[in-house]
Amino acid sequence: MRKVAKLLTDYVIKKSMVDEADREVYEYGFVITLEVGLFLVASLFIALKLDMVLEGIFFFVIFSPLRSYAGGLHLEKFWICFVLSCLTYITTLLVVKNLCLHEFVSLIVLFALEVFVYVLYPVENRNREINEEENKCFNIKLMKYLCLDFFIGIVCTIFEKDSYFLELNIIFLIVVITMLIGKCRNHLKNVCKSYVPGKGLW
Repeated sequence: MRKVAKLLTDYVIKKSMVDEADREVYEYGFVITLEVGLFLVASLFIALKLDMVLEGIFFFVIFSPLRSYAGGLHLEKFWICFVLSCLTYITTLLVVKNLCLHEFVSLIVLFALEVFVYVLYPVENRNREINEEENKCFNIKLMKYLCLDFFIGIVCTIFEKDSYFLELNIIFLIVVITMLIGKCRNHLKNVCKSYVPGKGLW
């Protein structure tokens, strides 16, 4: 992906569409666009194959903003991230298609998972460090979004949309798991950084 992004950046610079000084910014932008675009195309293909386009769209409507505000695991290799994301997406849709969960149980599970998300926040990302002011802003947005998702869960209960309610719970479970892994990974990195040979970890 980075090679393709570099070629695209070289092209726009050669055509004098952007300055050489902005190379790094445009390369990063092209990488993100290509990676997200490829995953969206793959996800659409999967949803069409499973005849679950609406459920597939619902996944992104809920997952994308939640992941943006809550944070989680960030893998350095795109292809590993891509394969794991596709497997997670397929598994979610297959579970929704073949499993049923009582509305009352779903409501309790959703509430518990939302509490976990709020308690685990924030999960630091070395590629996007945030200051205290941004952290407060994200915290407020996350709280509002959690309330909105709980309201969506109630609406699903009222209109007996069990499959969407189950999918909502699975999405939150995925986010909680990735947040936990992200927290553990960051902790291990900090421990390794603080390690001094011959003096122990602390």
